[in-house]
Amino acid sequence: MLRKLWGVMRQPRSSDSRDAAVGSRFMYLAGVLIFALGTLKVARLGLTEAQLILGLLLVISVTMQMLVMGMLLEVRGRLPATTERHR
Repeated sequence: MLRKLWGVMRQPRSSDSRDAAVGSRFMYLAGVLIFALGTLKVARLGLTEAQLILGLLLVISVTMQMLVMGMLLEVRGRLPATTERHR
């Protein structure tokens, strides 16, 4: 009984491709949330035109970074495993 339990506990719970898929979806969701909430927050502040443009550019740049990270994680999920446990 204990040997069977030990064997189950030693099996990997996740794979690189599954981790990358979850991470990419999280990054996409975070990017959309940051864009929506950041835009609303910047729009509610009493800013000058220059400050408003800079604030929106900052929100867009963080959103773009999240989307790029999501794409990179998708590509990483398609690559063959390179860790020792999969060799």
